[in-house]
Amino acid sequence: MINVCLVGSDIKKELALLQSQHNITTNALYEASFEALLDAIEKLKPDVLVISDQTHQLSADELCFYVSLRSTKTKTIIITDKPATYEQLKLSGFTCRGFVAFEQRHAIVRAVRVVHDGEAWIPRKLVTDVLDKLAKEEKQHNLMKN
Repeated sequence: MINVCLVGSDIKKELALLQSQHNITTNALYEASFEALLDAIEKLKPDVLVISDQTHQLSADELCFYVSLRSTKTKTIIITDKPATYEQLKLSGFTCRGFVAFEQRHAIVRAVRVVHDGEAWIPRKLVTDVLDKLAKEEKQHNLMKN
């Protein structure tokens, strides 16, 4: 059984898709203060936390970071209608395990299963950006070393 918690104001479709699965339990958290969300997530202890970045009071990447500090076994996915960026991944403390783009929202069940199994659900463009950043940093490190 996969325990999933969804956070955001526009998660009804994803919630319905996940609830249709026999081996996934779901909880939904809507508008609340940042601290109240953290407390609720800590109590629910989800295996996978799905966060929409469409919530006004909420920074999805910050929530990922703070959840990783309080609930170390919880894996996070951000639902976004903007392209996922290296900066967003960095702001999450590199703890976000998936980014579901707006056009992929129908694949939320698959994304949750992939992330739950320990893999990442990250757009190829973001993977390329991360590899480019790592290569650039390694090159600068080697130049400074010599």
